[in-house]
Amino acid sequence: MKKVKVLGCGNVLVGDDGIGIRVIEKLQAMELPPDVEVIDAGVGGLAILSWIEDADRVIIIDAVQTGNEPPGTVYRFTDKELPPSSMFMLSLHDLNLVDTLNVGRLVQKMPEEVVIIGVEVRRVAEFTKELTPEVEAALPEVIDLVLKEIYK
Repeated sequence: MKKVKVLGCGNVLVGDDGIGIRVIEKLQAMELPPDVEVIDAGVGGLAILSWIEDADRVIIIDAVQTGNEPPGTVYRFTDKELPPSSMFMLSLHDLNLVDTLNVGRLVQKMPEEVVIIGVEVRRVAEFTKELTPEVEAALPEVIDLVLKEIYK
């Protein structure tokens, strides 16, 4: 069995930035295969590297902000086709997700496959636990995409 880790990144106190953590909360309530570990990665950063080093496959959910697509738009990338690092918010006092994965390539053995599911967000500077309606509406699509990745 291949070990799969699902990491949700974000800060639930900063509105839409909490989308990754909201997905993790939903997944934790589901019965998943024993080889799947679901992790609340908080604001991520370099700590992600220690969580993923012993995994065969990794799925990371995070907020993205391009301003090019409407809030709630769902993106899927692999570590072979990383988007520009400017799409991802900076972690507090740390690197953003793309830069962290690039560092990981240099300093450790990376999982065979890394999939990043990003959700375009609108509100990340306001202190609130609420997601905007557009981002909230994307939750079922994101969860479905994560489950397809888990069972593939």
